[in-house]
Amino acid sequence: MLHELCSSPHYVPVIIAHFFNKPIQNSELLRKLYLEKDLSSHEISKLTGWPRSSISDATRALGFKKEEIKAPTLRFGEKLVGTMRVVHKGEQRVIEKMISLREKGYSFKRISEYLNDKNIPTKLGGSWYPSTVKDIVKRELKKREE
Repeated sequence: MLHELCSSPHYVPVIIAHFFNKPIQNSELLRKLYLEKDLSSHEISKLTGWPRSSISDATRALGFKKEEIKAPTLRFGEKLVGTMRVVHKGEQRVIEKMISLREKGYSFKRISEYLNDKNIPTKLGGSWYPSTVKDIVKRELKKREE
């Protein structure tokens, strides 16, 4: 029954509004939305009307933990397809170039200058900064170690 209810997002707010006041009172639905459907607290809040703070409090109290927490905004190297985050192949090539230049001894400052000189856009279309390049390279190398 719960599976059927969760498979149709249009019914979730109605069920919650009529039967449950707080996320902690409906741990199974919260578990399904948060862990199985991999929705963020913000997405659950928009869907259900529950306050984000109540959702966060409930997930902590119930011990729900995701293996990897999604960043609130898309990271460089990923894009949205529907509601799913997927690899952005063009940006992944830029990340590979950053790593390649770093392995050749380039500083993060020099890599950012290279990217700006080549007019390679950032995620938001701005300029590259050494700190941004450093964060992206370190995140990617950490992912590879896991």
